[in-house]
Amino acid sequence: MTKLLYEDVKFSDVVVEIKDLFPQHYDELCVSKEFPLSPDYGGYKRLCDAGMLRCVTCRADGEMIGYIVFIVQPHLHYSTCMTAFEDMYFIKKEFRKGRIGIRLFKYAEDVLRAIGVNRIILHTKVHMDNSRLFEYLDYKNTDKLFSKIL
Repeated sequence: MTKLLYEDVKFSDVVVEIKDLFPQHYDELCVSKEFPLSPDYGGYKRLCDAGMLRCVTCRADGEMIGYIVFIVQPHLHYSTCMTAFEDMYFIKKEFRKGRIGIRLFKYAEDVLRAIGVNRIILHTKVHMDNSRLFEYLDYKNTDKLFSKIL
């Protein structure tokens, strides 16, 4: 039986493992392949050092199989609303069954609630729509996001 572990971790402590998952994440979810995968690890470090980056991971028998990364700060429009902006989330394909993803998001909510977050903002890709998952978790569809390559 697979042993699952959900953890609130410092991004810099797991960045090497996340780097190993990035190519799978990019291949499956990136919609603007005009740009190569080239994460700004210095930017992540600065956010981490400033206490603005929150990372939640899921492990199966010790191996990292998924993560959610949030940027946490007061919302610029609502300064009294501590907001967690989801930067990215990913679970390896072979683990997208059962309630692993649901548990990962619920664990992240508990972590964020414990540090005073009032609001979480998530997004989903059109071609890999997770709206049903987010609605199940009681998130409301409030915005549409558009992008354009110049």
